Amino acid sequence: MSTKSEEVNRYMSKFENLVPELNDAWAGFRDEVFKEGLISAKDKQLIALACAYITESSDCIRTRTKLAKELGATDEEIAESVYIAMRLAIGQPYAFSSIALENYDLMKSKESVFQGFFMSKNITPQIQEFHKISDTKYTKFAAFHDLVYEDGHLPKKLKKGLMGLACAILAKCPWCIRSCIRDGLQEGVTKEEIVEAINIAMVMNASAAAANTGISMEISEQMSK
Repeated sequence: MSTKSEEVNRYMSKFENLVPELNDAWAGFRDEVFKEGLISAKDKQLIALACAYITESSDCIRTRTKLAKELGATDEEIAESVYIAMRLAIGQPYAFSSIALENYDLMKSKESVFQGFFMSKNITPQIQEFHKISDTKYTKFAAFHDLVYEDGHLPKKLKKGLMGLACAILAKCPWCIRSCIRDGLQEGVTKEEIVEAINIAMVMNASAAAANTGISMEISEQMSK
């Protein structure tokens, strides 16, 4: 009797062989992204691991942890990568709190909420108000925020300027993206490194979908019987 892991592998193999030309094109892109470049192969796998926690793909988490370890990543580096993902998972609701507070004030004063430019607006006033109302909760958050981005087992440049940016893009948070770009510039991140990090985010978003292809293959097989 086959194990669950063997079943998953069988369904994945079936999927990959159904339209081989598409799978070859996908694999070609994925493998090219993870080649040694301006960002080292090991650091690329750590960025991918953080991204996998944002996409919540357990298969991707397992794969990227294994690949990072094979390239020499330490447990401490892996842990710091996960904390970056956690910080960016906080980042989206944190930044979007500005929308809630802005709309509250506009609606209370019976003003129109259909104005401004969502992606480019300055959210500083609302964020500062959020800090004030949160009181000690913000103090605790700020302590975590400051520590998670400090130079540690991984350098700040990698943590926020590249890994954080990839996670911010997957979290679909425009203000988080701006913050990572701003701090990345201060740490010397280049546009070419940014593009490499974005390509990793693109691969990991698609990988989260690919990791679940076995579900469709299993259902299709059952319905064909």
